[in-house]
Order: sequence, then C-alpha cells, then structure tokens
Amino acid sequence: MTIERRSIMRALVVFVLAAVAITVFSAATAQAGEAHDVAALAHGVATDIATPDDIGEPAAGTSPGVTDDQFDRDNNRVLQSIVNGVVFGLLLALASVGVSLIYGTTGLSNFAHGELVSFGAIVTYFLTTQEPVGLPLIPVEFVIGLPLIYAAIIGVIVAGAGGWVQDRFLWSQLRRKGIGIVQQMIVSIGLALALVNLLQWWIGGGDRRLVTAIDERYQLGPVYLGEQTLISTIIAVVALVAVGYFLLFTRWGRATRAVSDNPALAAASGIKVDAIIRLVWIMSAALAAMGGVLLALYENGTAFDAGAKLLMLMFAAVTLGGLGHPFGALVGSLLIGLATEMSTLWLAPDLKVAVALVILILVLLVRPQGILGRAERVG
Repeated sequence: MTIERRSIMRALVVFVLAAVAITVFSAATAQAGEAHDVAALAHGVATDIATPDDIGEPAAGTSPGVTDDQFDRDNNRVLQSIVNGVVFGLLLALASVGVSLIYGTTGLSNFAHGELVSFGAIVTYFLTTQEPVGLPLIPVEFVIGLPLIYAAIIGVIVAGAGGWVQDRFLWSQLRRKGIGIVQQMIVSIGLALALVNLLQWWIGGGDRRLVTAIDERYQLGPVYLGEQTLISTIIAVVALVAVGYFLLFTRWGRATRAVSDNPALAAASGIKVDAIIRLVWIMSAALAAMGGVLLALYENGTAFDAGAKLLMLMFAAVTLGGLGHPFGALVGSLLIGLATEMSTLWLAPDLKVAVALVILILVLLVRPQGILGRAERVG
C-alpha cells in the first residue's frame, strides 16, 4: 500500500480541476447577478434609492456595476470558503480514516461508525460541562467539570476501549462463526440504530456545547479563523501524520497493511490477524471520537445524532479516495470538504451533502476504484 507518484499526481489534478470548476462557476453566478442588477437599474426597475443618475462612471479597468470593494468581498468569500473546506476536510478525514481501516482489514462497511463520532463528543461534554448530568437508569445528577483537554483525552480513551469491546464480544464472534459481510453490515445498521437511541436517551435531543466562552477570532490575511478552529486543525494534522507514520514505518503498521492486502498470506507469514484487527478497531474508535470532539469545537456544538449526519460524507470520502486505502480517505475527505464548503457560495447550505454525493458519482463514473484505489480484475 505504498503511495505512488502517479496516485499523488491524480489527486492533485482532481483538486485543481475541482477548485477551478467551483471558482469559475461561482464567479459566473456572481457576474450574472451583477448584470441583472445593472439591467434593472437601466430600465428604472430598481428601488427609489438607486437610480441611473446615482450610478457613477466605472473606474478604469473595472466592469460596470462592479466596485473594488465588492470585488474584494467576493474574493474574500472564495478564500474563506477554501480555508473552511480544508479545515472541515481535515476534521472529516480524522473521523473517517477508521472506516477505511476497518474496511481494509475486514471488508466491513461499518454503519455504526458515526455513533462512535457522536460518542466521543458526548462523553467529553459529560465530563467537562458545569451543568448537572447523569447516567441512564441512575436517578442521580452530578457535575464533574473537568478541563476540556482532560475530558477529551478520557473521551478518546473510553471510545478506544469501546472499540475493543465491540470487536471482542461482537465482531470477532461473527467472524469466527463465518457470518458473511452482508450480514455483518446489517448487524452494524442495527447497532447504529440502537446506539443513536441510547445516546438520545442519555444526553437528550438538544445541542450541547463543549465550550461556552466566546471564541476569539484571528485574521490571517483576508480570512478569519477562530481559536478553537485553529487548535482543532493543528491537532487533526498531528493525529493524521501520526497515523501515517504508524502505517508506514512501524512493525504493527506494516502488519496492518499486510492484513489489508491479503489476510491469508499475512496469516501464513506469522502475523496474528485477529490481534491486528482488534488493534484496528481500537484505533478506529479512538480516531472517530477525536474527530467528534474536534468537529464539535469547529461547529460550536454537538448532538446525539451529529455522527449519523456525517456518515454519508464519511462514506463518500472513503469511497472517493479508494476503499480500504487510509491515505485515500484523507484525499477524499479534503475534496469533499472543499466541495461542500465552496458550494455554499451559490447553493443553500442544506444541499452540501447532495453536492458531495454528486461529485462522488461523477468521479466514480470516470475512475470506479477511487482516486488512490487500485483497479481490480473481475471475472
């Protein structure tokens, strides 16, 4: 599972083409709107405040109806959307890389992975909030009030332990009994429904904020970044680099890639396949929980179904990058992040998921194995 130069070039080409297409389309839409306003003013349809006499001569080098301030604002919006897309893509990659690792080693598309994302954020909220909280079936409320950093670390550890419990008492038993992948996928759907209802029962249906203080914003050139967003991005980059180093340069990481490539050959080589899969489940759950915490900071809140709402985007990112390829999950997540955030320049925010799925369909029509996936012979 080495990163080929051609794969990197393909990913860069896709990024460039997507960015150019989105930018051109948004610019064309903005110019069309400006042309409509100018035409309305010329025919006297504009408001009483703006009349043809009020419109001055355009400055040299600018088109009619487009001022320098408006041009700067449009450029700033595009740059801000690009930055937001990269940040969201990195956080989405942290949450979705576990989906790719689990699929690569077991062949399972885990529909309960979104609940692991929600679980990490909710456990962190449970530990850090100053409001009275409780546990299901225990009629006692209390306040723990840990600092956010300690609460997040404990939440990630608890989620990793939950991944161990899942594989130890559920998935390993199903594999040992020879249950097929389709049946396991159906089990994961049922598990997802059970967990999302359990989380709603535990924490309620409203939004929960991990931090109640006003987020300080920093200006970096023409774009703005909140302090929480900046810290979340740095943590996500460090975590993703650590995952890449683990997979490429450690003994356990090489064993993980061997199991992903050929489990039977890995077992014949002396690799303990069940132990590697158990490790992958622990890592995937912990990374999903970390992604849930950072996404809660980025979006200024979380809820019992926050991960479920992201599930389709995670699947789209993993499929787009190449199923079973963890570095493909990073590439796919960045592309999905850019597409969803930049689509808000001309579409309603509610259509962000639809834009991501349309891009997924278009790319798979050209390259069915994904950006970094390998073509396989069928038949």
